[in-house]
Amino acid sequence: MYLFISLWLKLLLYLRNSPSLIIALANLLNRIIMSNIRLKFPAFDLLETTPELTYTPQAYEKLNPVKAGHVLHELLNHQPPQTINALSGAYSLTQGSVSVPYLNKILVVYFYSRHWGNVSLEHLKQLNAIRNEVKYHDGNLVIIDSDGPGSSLQQLLWNNNLSLPVYADHDHRIAGLFGIYAENSPTWNRYAGIDENIPLPATFVLDHFLKVVFDHSNEDISIDLQANDIVSAVYQSNHYQAGRKSA
Repeated sequence: MYLFISLWLKLLLYLRNSPSLIIALANLLNRIIMSNIRLKFPAFDLLETTPELTYTPQAYEKLNPVKAGHVLHELLNHQPPQTINALSGAYSLTQGSVSVPYLNKILVVYFYSRHWGNVSLEHLKQLNAIRNEVKYHDGNLVIIDSDGPGSSLQQLLWNNNLSLPVYADHDHRIAGLFGIYAENSPTWNRYAGIDENIPLPATFVLDHFLKVVFDHSNEDISIDLQANDIVSAVYQSNHYQAGRKSA
């Protein structure tokens, strides 16, 4: 293109004494250049474009983690039987003329996601350290895996010599019941470095009657999981229920 223009300029210099011919050649050159530009950059008719789908923003929903004293009957009402059996077992206990849901064992649940990085790994190590104590006091400790089908949690446990039971909650239904996950409260809005909407790395203890007796929603993403308080909550709930049975 530049060689072509250079030749034209030389020709114009040669014909500098013929103004009318120069003007004619200049007009021809201009038409050639404009034609070339149109071939490279075709104009588009805006009416021919297809508009994208309209984005409808969702109302922000603040997380509302369950607190001690809250009874989570929804855990039995909205989960398939295999979920409850995997967590802690359940059956109906008759008190007078009323049948109430009852867990076989006190339930300790921790919500894991690889996106919390080393914080979650430290939590797993703390839970592994107290697992035998929890079991001794008639408790069942379960890690709720919030990652998808490609989760690497089992490999992480193996690599760090940790022995903890895992239950998958890929759709975050269980996390939603505990109030630590919501579709309209994406995690990336609050925590830097997180690009997925995941549950908080929280821990809860439920007694036999599905009442929350310990809550640590961990909204500040602390490494300290309050392990001693977890064991204490399991111990107190177990002895309270044992006292009721003996009475």
